[in-house]
This record gives sequence, C-alpha cells and structure tokens, in this order.
Amino acid sequence: MDQIPDVPLTFKGFHKNFEYPSFGALRKMAYLSETNGLKEAFLKVGRRRLVLPETLFRLLKQKGSK
Repeated sequence: MDQIPDVPLTFKGFHKNFEYPSFGALRKMAYLSETNGLKEAFLKVGRRRLVLPETLFRLLKQKGSK
C-alpha cells in the first residue's frame, strides 16, 4: 500500500479521498475521540475539525489488532 501523507484534511476532503469511514462514522469518531483513543487523529483549528489520515488509519489498525 502506498504511504498516505499525514496532511490534515477537512471531513469533506477526507471523504473525497477515502471511502472508509463514512462521513457520519468519522464525525462520531471525532466526537468520541477523548474516550475511544483516537484523539491524536483529530485537530481542532478554530471551529474547523481536521483529520490526520495516516494517524487515523494507524490507530484504527492498532485498535483492531488487540
């Protein structure tokens, strides 16, 4: 698999580039990021939420392998 650049993307930008997770699932992951262990994958800049794709997929893979 190609290396995914860890460039912050908006939720809409993320969904244009990746099919998984869905837009709603991504919002829920961000909303619960304090408790689900995905806090590192989301940034908040002002009112805007950004996603770090490489970090998100790495954390999801770690959680899935446990």
